[in-house]
Amino acid sequence: MFVSCRLTKRCCQRNLKTMLFRRSNKRFLGALACYALLTTVILVFCLLMYHSDKVPQNVSIFQRRDFFEAIPKIQKPTALERSSCKDLTLLRIPDQTIDTLNKSLFCDDAAENRDVVCRWFFNQIGLEEGKSCDRPDDGYGVPKIVYYVIFGPYTFQFWHYVSIMSAKKIIKPWGLYVIGDAHPVGYWWKRAMKDVKGLRFVYREQPPTIANKTVRWKHHLSDLVRLQMLMLNGGIYLDTDMVVVNSLDPIRNHDITMGLIENGTGMGNAIILAKRHSPFVKEWYESYFNYTKTEFYKNSLHVPRDMWHKNPGRIHMESDKFYRPNWFEADLLFKKNDYPWKNNFAVHIWTNSNPVPKGPEELKTLNTTIGQIFRYILYDDPALPKIP
Repeated sequence: MFVSCRLTKRCCQRNLKTMLFRRSNKRFLGALACYALLTTVILVFCLLMYHSDKVPQNVSIFQRRDFFEAIPKIQKPTALERSSCKDLTLLRIPDQTIDTLNKSLFCDDAAENRDVVCRWFFNQIGLEEGKSCDRPDDGYGVPKIVYYVIFGPYTFQFWHYVSIMSAKKIIKPWGLYVIGDAHPVGYWWKRAMKDVKGLRFVYREQPPTIANKTVRWKHHLSDLVRLQMLMLNGGIYLDTDMVVVNSLDPIRNHDITMGLIENGTGMGNAIILAKRHSPFVKEWYESYFNYTKTEFYKNSLHVPRDMWHKNPGRIHMESDKFYRPNWFEADLLFKKNDYPWKNNFAVHIWTNSNPVPKGPEELKTLNTTIGQIFRYILYDDPALPKIP
């Protein structure tokens, strides 16, 4: 084929030279135009044949032509084809309040490169986001975007303030959000708003049901919505009684990172690191399609535990560095002072029935592990202050 193309071109060149010496020939201009057209057709045909090396050589010319015509054009994904829009469709199945969200914030061309909860916040306060919601690329899969999810009237306690201060100090987040249907109240919420620049409250309607079933425990609403935020945006979820004590960067490249509280209780969901559109989070969320309202731990803690048992490689585990001392080891936090907490990524403050400090005055004399941790977060020094 290539030989034929070269011979045809050479023949046309000889004929052109002959015609150039016969300018009196009345057909000169017509021949020249014919030559140009023929040469163009031959060159295009030869180029097509040259780039059709993936087509079997015994295929006819017409079949080759059809091959090139059949190559699909590359098109940008439509809004419905984007991952975040698919996620919204999935999220709606157990929670119809998803319909109250402004879908363009999650589905337009800019969504995949933005912090969509930041866009949500700016939309609520009526300001243009500009470049404020751009997602920095620091080379890690899990973005430094932190969420707390709280529904109902909520009075901030001292330990909640310490948790938010730990997120600010240790994680240094790009975005720090408290999501709920009512502003937290109280002195320590006001202090948090004053001391943590960039702390934002995002209004989110409280789901009245889960999968059309009444909800017995309000905790389950937070359990559901925290997964929604992680699916749509990725990042780090924290309960308000989790205190971060070391950088989370070493575990920010896994699809998802969690820790087992203990096998009976299940997988802890007080701290979750997850990439955006995490397959593990998606499957976990789908368990709420069959929400079990009579079992407190079922969907929230037992389902992820069972998923881990079935396929341990799907999740990165940090049980000891998230949940030690455990709930049954509370004395290590509240009565003793020798637990090596500096080896942890975070510490869970088991607040139920335990003497959690209620203010900074107690930290002046509290010679316990919890006192050390709180002093480190607030004053950079875990040691007891020297009193002259």
